[in-house]
Amino acid sequence: MAHDLYPSTEKRRNRGFLGWDSSALPPRDRQDRDQLRYELDLNSWNLRIWGVAASGFLTDSYNLFATNVILATLSFVYFPNERWCGLIINFFTLFGSVCGQLLFGYLADRYGRTRLYGIELVLVIVSTIGVATTSTGYGDISFLALFTWWRFVMGVGIGAEYPLSAVITAEWSSTSSRSTMISSVFLMQPVGQALAQLVGVWVLLGENTAHQLHEKQCGINSLHDEECKKIVDGIWRIVIGSGAIPALLAIIFRFFLYDCGLYTLEVKNKPGAAFRDTQRVYGAPGPSSGIVMGSPIGAHAPGLGLRQMPVQFSAEDLYNFFIRDKNWHYLFGTAMTWFLLDVSFYGFSLDNRGTLSDLWATTEKAQVNESLWCWNSTLPGGESLVRQWESTGLPKWQTDATQPCNTIYETLLEQSKQYLLTVSIASIAGSACFIFAANRIRRRQWLTTSFLVLMVLFLVTGGVYYGVGHTKASPATVVLVAICHFAFNFGANTLTFIIPAEIFPTCYRCTCHGISAAAGKVGSIVAVLVVYGINSGYNSSTRQGLVFLLFATFMALGAVFSWAYLPDIQRVVVNADTGRRWFETKSLEELGEGRERARQEGQVITLRDKVAEVRRRGWRKASSSNGGGGA
Repeated sequence: MAHDLYPSTEKRRNRGFLGWDSSALPPRDRQDRDQLRYELDLNSWNLRIWGVAASGFLTDSYNLFATNVILATLSFVYFPNERWCGLIINFFTLFGSVCGQLLFGYLADRYGRTRLYGIELVLVIVSTIGVATTSTGYGDISFLALFTWWRFVMGVGIGAEYPLSAVITAEWSSTSSRSTMISSVFLMQPVGQALAQLVGVWVLLGENTAHQLHEKQCGINSLHDEECKKIVDGIWRIVIGSGAIPALLAIIFRFFLYDCGLYTLEVKNKPGAAFRDTQRVYGAPGPSSGIVMGSPIGAHAPGLGLRQMPVQFSAEDLYNFFIRDKNWHYLFGTAMTWFLLDVSFYGFSLDNRGTLSDLWATTEKAQVNESLWCWNSTLPGGESLVRQWESTGLPKWQTDATQPCNTIYETLLEQSKQYLLTVSIASIAGSACFIFAANRIRRRQWLTTSFLVLMVLFLVTGGVYYGVGHTKASPATVVLVAICHFAFNFGANTLTFIIPAEIFPTCYRCTCHGISAAAGKVGSIVAVLVVYGINSGYNSSTRQGLVFLLFATFMALGAVFSWAYLPDIQRVVVNADTGRRWFETKSLEELGEGRERARQEGQVITLRDKVAEVRRRGWRKASSSNGGGGA
């Protein structure tokens, strides 16, 4: 009778699977895993895998950060005097991301990466169409409620992309190219941010050429008020609707991807399929230079010689891995570092129109009175809308209090310019530099260092802001904020995305990455609420300085958690002849063995153990000094 190379789910449940505990693997299973790693490591940076993952991540970044482009237009058309509407939209978009990260992370581990890879893009496409076509019907539908619902659905699709893109890239990469592959995918986040701004500028300029938005004085004169609202309403719909185009292209890419051999071998327990799919992507391996490896064709039947092991996601296996072996420390570390990072990152990157205008301001806010040139209408038959702002305050779309006579056209153009120069260019440069440096730095240590660097930068930026804010020297603060965004992407922002895709075993890699990413999105929700609370409840012209100082404390905590709870991703290798040192990246299989493997290598995990280790070293150093002095 032929061997059952593709056992049913029930048979696999009875037999167990090739899980995280390598000590339980029979020699033939270890040989399969070693051979698969050998075949993967024969390859380097792969354009096909990058294109599949990067296209989806670009789509999701564009749709998430398009919020920065469309909120001012939404406010202009639908709720000019309600600031909390933007808060509601952002909250439910981010909450949807939390749901998507948790749900799809679990499902991808349970049922396979590629079975779900594409569903999240369908959600993005459908919700994009829903958002772009949102209306009030005949006046009996709440625009805000319907718009928020579709943004929530979009958030689910956006969130799902995080664990799927990171883990699929990690599992298909060779060990040496893994960090550069994942960081190249993450580069699409700032690129998507910039693309949303550029599309917004392109649409705005086109509409101005066609309909003379600027000449109509849209926003500050009532003469063409309804026409202006119709034009501006079309701008945000085009910007949002454009997000469906890269999503459609990304789905096409996904038809040409298979589950990575690591997942097929270690979770599905199908070595034959694992080697076949790997060779479909990379081709058959060449000569092994004398290393004897098993043949994919002759891969052993999964039922032969396997030790009985707990079933994936069973209470026993979850307890063994996370509780008994204390690998929850890893998950705690990745979740907390991502949470603390995103509190600061999204506090400056999402819905920051007012923040950027405040940072760029070189004067105090202007008084709304008859001294303004727009106080009286300059259009025949028109009426200035500025007069009513004297009592009601500036409308929420008007984010630059130093230029209250700016039209909606000028305001949108100014917002895009400030975002591109302050955030996008610096972020793209930071991500690009990290790709170059990924294998030249010790990534876990650099994560801790980058948190400390950001803490110092926030403290310095806050101090400088208090000194030069709203003066001719305010560009100094703008430059420092740009440096902060460079530092984000050159360090912590990229690394919090990479590390959870590396240090967990294949059977729980997507789940743990999803939990970590969800913790980050919870941090972004906290950031949105904190910034909204400060801007609403702290009536001070220098309140932005408080935000800088507050976020510095989160960066300090991030340094503590990354130092105490995360393992080394690389080892230092020294050439015995030349003395040259370099960093060798550990394989996913080695890292997936968890905290016990790290402990055997001499690593110390958890804050309490780290502090105890520092004390022991201090005591030894003191003893050595005393002993030397006595001699």
